[in-house]
Amino acid sequence: MRPPQLFGCLLAQLALMLLLCAHVPPIAAAGGPERQLVTFVDLLSSSERFSEFLHTVQRLRMVIPLNRLRNATLFVPTNAALQRYRDELDKDGTRVTGSIYRGVSDSQAWYHVIGEAAIGTQDLGRGTMVWQSLSLPDSDSSVTASNDAEKQPYGIMLKTQLRNGGSVVANGVPVLAQNFSCAAGTVYQVDGVLEIPPTIRERLHSLGESVAGTAGSADEYSAVVRLLAAAGWADILARPASSSHLAKIHTLWAFSNREFSRQYSYAQRSYLLNGPTFAADDEELRRAAVADAQTVASRLVSNVPISISRLGAGTHSVPSLDRYANLTVIVEESHGALVGRVDGQQLGQTDVIARDGIVHSIEQLQRPDGLAISPQKALVGLNATAFVRLLKDSGLGDYIDGTRPDRKLTLLAPTNHAMDEAFGYDLDDDTPDSEGNTQRSPRDRQREWALYHVVDGQYDVAELAQTPLVRTKLASAWTGGRAQVVKAQVDQAHRALAKHVSFNGADNILLEPEVIGNTTIYLLSSPMPTPPRLIGALIQDLDLSLFVAAMGASNTVDEIQNEAGVTVLAPVVSAFSSLGLVWSYLSLPGDLDARTDLSRLIKSHVLTRPVYSDEIPMHTDSSADMLVVEALNGNKVGLFRTPHGIFVSVSQGEQPPTMRLRVSDTASRLASVGDTSTLRISESDMLLQTGVAHVLESGLILPLNVEITSAKLLRGMRAHVFTELLQRFNLTYVLEDPRAEAARTARSGDGDNEDPRADVIGYSLLVPSDKSWRENAAYRELTRREHDDTTATDDSDNPWRNATTSDITRYLDRLVRLHVIPIVDARTRDTETSGGQLSDKQLALADRKSYPTLLDDVKLRAHEFASDRFSLQLEGAPFYQAPGGVPFVSVATVVRSGAARTGAVFELDTLLRLPPVNAGPGGWKRVAWNAAVWLTGIGMGSGLLGVSGYWVRQWWTRADYQSL
Repeated sequence: MRPPQLFGCLLAQLALMLLLCAHVPPIAAAGGPERQLVTFVDLLSSSERFSEFLHTVQRLRMVIPLNRLRNATLFVPTNAALQRYRDELDKDGTRVTGSIYRGVSDSQAWYHVIGEAAIGTQDLGRGTMVWQSLSLPDSDSSVTASNDAEKQPYGIMLKTQLRNGGSVVANGVPVLAQNFSCAAGTVYQVDGVLEIPPTIRERLHSLGESVAGTAGSADEYSAVVRLLAAAGWADILARPASSSHLAKIHTLWAFSNREFSRQYSYAQRSYLLNGPTFAADDEELRRAAVADAQTVASRLVSNVPISISRLGAGTHSVPSLDRYANLTVIVEESHGALVGRVDGQQLGQTDVIARDGIVHSIEQLQRPDGLAISPQKALVGLNATAFVRLLKDSGLGDYIDGTRPDRKLTLLAPTNHAMDEAFGYDLDDDTPDSEGNTQRSPRDRQREWALYHVVDGQYDVAELAQTPLVRTKLASAWTGGRAQVVKAQVDQAHRALAKHVSFNGADNILLEPEVIGNTTIYLLSSPMPTPPRLIGALIQDLDLSLFVAAMGASNTVDEIQNEAGVTVLAPVVSAFSSLGLVWSYLSLPGDLDARTDLSRLIKSHVLTRPVYSDEIPMHTDSSADMLVVEALNGNKVGLFRTPHGIFVSVSQGEQPPTMRLRVSDTASRLASVGDTSTLRISESDMLLQTGVAHVLESGLILPLNVEITSAKLLRGMRAHVFTELLQRFNLTYVLEDPRAEAARTARSGDGDNEDPRADVIGYSLLVPSDKSWRENAAYRELTRREHDDTTATDDSDNPWRNATTSDITRYLDRLVRLHVIPIVDARTRDTETSGGQLSDKQLALADRKSYPTLLDDVKLRAHEFASDRFSLQLEGAPFYQAPGGVPFVSVATVVRSGAARTGAVFELDTLLRLPPVNAGPGGWKRVAWNAAVWLTGIGMGSGLLGVSGYWVRQWWTRADYQSL
């Protein structure tokens, strides 16, 4: 026998004893002798005070079932209470509509009947108690009068409470002090109609309002409702017409949303509540989600009404929906009230009566022992089921199924929408490239794509802020077997929030990462494709367009792109443009030497292994660590970092040198060449399919095997006329290294004679364009005579038309020498320095500095009229600028420049003018002529002065005489 039934039997026996000893006189029939009342109908018929309720019972055809009851309790509303109730409902008619008479349904009438015991006054006065009525949850259900509780369905529960002051209420309706009894049981009059309580769902709504104190939080218990729906038990709350459960009255141990959030993370909550819906397309995942939801929900629902008051103090085992395990309920008395725990979870409000059961609120939710949330389940909760399928289809399911809990991973999971963007098209189609060759379809790349979203190691937001480069599980032949890298970006102003984290530009949308054991999950809002190929990455930055063009011009694109595991040090556009004439030479189309040199230059920027920024050692005063890596052309390139950034260094000596270029706003800035060049990296870790690229802030690497000579620079600026004139006048030695000649002379022992060029270490060339030469009258005349062009009539007024060829060639020879500046350094006599690069100071022009030329006793002076803008003029000639910034006509302006190994080449906008040595007679005749001019001038001046003096004297003397 069940405990409540045993308790009911005891109460029935006690009621009978009280009935025998009761002082309340039995109600006598009017005008007749006293008689013993047997049934409830007899008692109701015995007094006018029960007439309204009796009339209702008769009209609802409840007389016969009531007559069959024994050991029961009946709560009878007073006539006034029924009238008030009907007035409120405005039900004055006497007609029966279905099972309702004047606003009172048969289910509501049966709710006034407690069929399990005849409740005595002492029982009501003991405190709170829950009783089972004979009203069933379904309003159209019939009620039998059988007292066989084992066969009866559970009725709607009713709660009586003892209020302060000793009054008793039943479901909040006052119970009057006097009670009546009969053989069938006990009758209490109540001052109101007992209304059937709300459903469990409605009770949860009101509980939510009471927890938060505002109507805005009425959904505080919505999670438990959704959990039951996810478990497939929504009918527990929905009360369908036909139920698969044993009974329609349940007990719900309900947790609040706040407790649910405290115990489960966002992904876990979403998995338990939405898992079956999110995984609808994957039957295996859906079944697992339903099973997990049932694991949690089954410990929250009992298929029988469980009342803490009915259980009483002690430890009780009560059934749950888990047929293999019961719930343990511990009830204790505290401060005169009963408190309870279910499976160790502290209860808050207890015995909340509902139409379809009883609700107890859980204040401290605990996880069931049988629930295990794997990373795969968390991904389902995040609605990343497409990513889950991708991993499983790629044979990578062990990363997320929880079979390797000791392995630390970070998953970068795109949402289903992001996955649709990445693989939304037909994956079985092969796409041809521009040349018609069939490429691998995206399906073939799915495994690589999936591995790229699995990071080796577990990283939270703080760790990503310190270590933004994380290694993935993708290690292909493209990277030489080294792990591919993902770059994380953390907003430093909001580094505490995971929402401000992105991976390769794909934003994480979770407020905080999901941590499942040793796996951390970030949810990405957009696809994160694998790193692109070299050209695809570089063309996204316009500042690297010249580097891409240089690779194309040197035919090294395919070689570099197919090189596995590389680091590319990419120069910017300004680095190439600042080369000036050097770039003009390197970019010459169809020049085999230029293409070879350009190829060597490009390969010097490609290292033979991937080097990411976090692998580069710190360079301090106490530690000069440097990571040295070989380039494709054999260079040894060193990389190091300081508090000011990351730098690239290549030293001279045994290793190939580099050239570091000062970048300026104009192209006339010369290259700065030293024994050690250091280039700063402005942008690091540009991820590539084959490795990584770093952008150089300025400058580039010029290897030693790329020898830039003055002759190559002349080819770069297409200075054919100047080159021809050097050959004509045997001045080609200015294109060579004079230090090498000095070294040969020293080795041959012919150095006894003093060489006037012994101090010359190089030559800088001032080269006008071919157009400027063709505008020179002497050169035009010489060209006409050499080509025997007698038909040229447009140059008939050429002042050199009547000059001899010897005069013309002598003039042009002097003019060419005027455009050659020997670089003199008396301290540089050591022949061991031959072949070395001249310094920036030796090559660059300086403001207001004089420079010798090959023309004896003629010097040039440089003037910097704007930032890095120079002009040259004859030494001693006045220099000024006309309005508008245009130099004086006697000045030649430097347009471009380039640094060669033995000197500099400056491109001029016009020819410099020779000193005026041919004006007037020459030699001793010029001296005599000048003397005659001076003597004539002095004589004429003296005569004029004498005549003037004589005239003044005569006028003065005449003024002093008197007439006689």
